[in-house]
Amino acid sequence: MELKKLRDQINSIDEQLLNLLQERAEISKKVGSLKADTGDNIYVPQREHEIRNRLKTQNLGIYPEDSIDKIWTEIFTASRAVQIPNKVAFLGPSGSFGHAASLSFFGTSAEMIPITPQIDIFTEVETERADFGVVAIENSVYGTVRDVLERFLHTSLNICAEIFQPIRHNLISRFPLSEIQRIYSHTQPFAQCRIWLNKHLKSVEQVEVVSTSDAAQRAADEPNSAAIASKLASEIYQVPIIADSIMDEPDNTTRFLVIGDQTVGKSGHDCTSIFFAIKDKVGALYEILGVLKKHQRNLSYIESLPSRNAPWEYIFFADIDGHVDDDKVHSVFEHLEDLCRDIKILGSYPRGTK
Repeated sequence: MELKKLRDQINSIDEQLLNLLQERAEISKKVGSLKADTGDNIYVPQREHEIRNRLKTQNLGIYPEDSIDKIWTEIFTASRAVQIPNKVAFLGPSGSFGHAASLSFFGTSAEMIPITPQIDIFTEVETERADFGVVAIENSVYGTVRDVLERFLHTSLNICAEIFQPIRHNLISRFPLSEIQRIYSHTQPFAQCRIWLNKHLKSVEQVEVVSTSDAAQRAADEPNSAAIASKLASEIYQVPIIADSIMDEPDNTTRFLVIGDQTVGKSGHDCTSIFFAIKDKVGALYEILGVLKKHQRNLSYIESLPSRNAPWEYIFFADIDGHVDDDKVHSVFEHLEDLCRDIKILGSYPRGTK
């Protein structure tokens, strides 16, 4: 009797939640109409960031914070779908880690567009065939994705947000370990799962393919085969996980950037990404670091690239804590203009959750 009473209470709460979500959707439709009249952006990352943070501060600790993120991501995307669904380009095929990162950020209501190769995602957004793109910029184990970094030099698109996607490699197959004769995957997953493979499937043939999604498709179609792929790929291609989290580095994470044509307002916990080219003189980079120290701005990431203008000249990609509209960040750029040959601001955006 007590169990029935508790279930009845849960049923009542579920009905209230559904009614409130429907009420929220109606208000979202009105917001969408107003934005259409004024030409405002449907997607406002800093607003969503503020809502998540406010709800987390009101959380009593019973409900997990990461679940709040996931639930409100779906609420946000469903609300945007009532207005205008986002079209999001990612590195395909479906089931890739770029796909997983896109779903975690934009939710299942968004229209997902698989694109290959990754640098063509920029073109999809530039030509307005997609509203946003999700591109990998660096991996915690393998470092910077150079071709994506270089593509930022030649686009007018802005960075709108960042996503930190844990990389969890799984062995998927329709056959038990003892019957597997070949394993498909991309070069990197084979390298990242070397210890586990040597211990459990040392004599099994390893076949490199263009992506983990392609590997999952082959494991779905071919007898006595397996693939190293994501959980999402396992679900999409209906190939069971027979060994989960087989990677050597448990904290392997890829940082993705969301690109679009809009600028993003301040959230209070922001990052600004830039390219800058230093003047050819002794101590030039040291002077730039001194400017950041003077204005108490942390340089959280820096990467050099060869300049196309002359041999042995370099440009730098950097992340600076803060928003371009912050007074201290604005002061930094005023000083950098005197010290650099060129500066390109790629965007200010809310920091992602690691």
